[in-house]
Amino acid sequence: MLVQYAVKNFKSIKDEVVINFSADEKYCDSEWVIHNEEIPVSLYKCIGLIGPNASGKSNLVESLYYAFKFIINTIRRRDNSKILIKRFAYGDVDNESPTDFEFIFYQKGIKYVYGFSINESEVLEEYLMGYFTVEPEMLFERSAGQHYEFYGKDVKTQEEIVGKTNANRLYMPVASEWGYAPLKSVYEWFEFHFRQYIDFKVSQMLSEIIEKEGRKKVLIQELQRADFNIKDIYIKNRKIDQKSHDFIEKLFAELIVENDEFQISDSRPVIRVVHENGNGEVFETELDEDSSGTESFVENIAELLYLSDQGGFMFEDELGKTYHTKLAQHFLKMFQTVSVNKGNAQLLFTTHNTKVLKMVNPDQIYLVDKNEMGATIVKLLDDYAIDEDDDIELGYLNGRFGSVPYMKG
Repeated sequence: MLVQYAVKNFKSIKDEVVINFSADEKYCDSEWVIHNEEIPVSLYKCIGLIGPNASGKSNLVESLYYAFKFIINTIRRRDNSKILIKRFAYGDVDNESPTDFEFIFYQKGIKYVYGFSINESEVLEEYLMGYFTVEPEMLFERSAGQHYEFYGKDVKTQEEIVGKTNANRLYMPVASEWGYAPLKSVYEWFEFHFRQYIDFKVSQMLSEIIEKEGRKKVLIQELQRADFNIKDIYIKNRKIDQKSHDFIEKLFAELIVENDEFQISDSRPVIRVVHENGNGEVFETELDEDSSGTESFVENIAELLYLSDQGGFMFEDELGKTYHTKLAQHFLKMFQTVSVNKGNAQLLFTTHNTKVLKMVNPDQIYLVDKNEMGATIVKLLDDYAIDEDDDIELGYLNGRFGSVPYMKG
């Protein structure tokens, strides 16, 4: 479970921004709170980011995705290859400070703190702490690029792994790859919780859902509850014509430098949607030929159901952008419902849908805005004095909490 994520110096984010999934004590009985005996803190299933356009909401979500991909792709990073990172540049074009990321999370009942700092050429800092008792224990520290401090009895083993860790790679994933058990569990947390983003394919997720009758039933049921006239969804493999097959094969051969073997499939999975109109007539379409709202809603539910049994982490930029306000509320309700979200999957989302403010607790919403330098700033809605009978949505739209577009003239 993710407890907290922090980022500094990424795109529109200059100073450190912290997103915390911990629930305030006064909301601990909320249906939004995860109940897990292995975790001694109350964590939320959902955290939302609300604010005007160009305030940096999307950059916050993108930074989380970037940090995860940087961790997962460390092993494949070539020696001396540049690190593609966009640091804060608004009004500070000479910015040479590194970009920082930090995750606090629970893995198998143990709390970990993992963070790293990077620039365009190397990893400058990296650290990992574990709470095996009440007091934190430092597992390793990396500073000044390649200076390491190791703790524990197996320092020699860890120092050998350093020799396999290039300046532009993170030590933690490398150590995991080489089978160093104390760090393997930490790497597996990222690999598991963000598993759908390693090789994101909606057709693959839907295939797994369809293969399990119970989850497919939930998918169809929720789509029908949301007033879609969808009777069934299935996957059909469409054969790729020889001309397209040869083109793709040639393209891959040109892109791959090493003599790695690869195979191009002769077919590709296509998602077919079965509709039924008011007269009982049945017709089929491919999902990508349906309305953008239908496609987006199906994909959102598919991702949730993909994570629902065992848990995981999902982020969605502009939730409900292409579908109705009530459907966005319905999707969040699914996340809240224990019978659907059995594994307590977590969600970070951005939205312009102010109806969400009526659904969640004030400490589940971060108001995102920008300062006079154009830098992203966040404020927790719960930091404002809010009475139980206050209309939070109306107060927000009237500018009581800020983070609304300022209309000139």
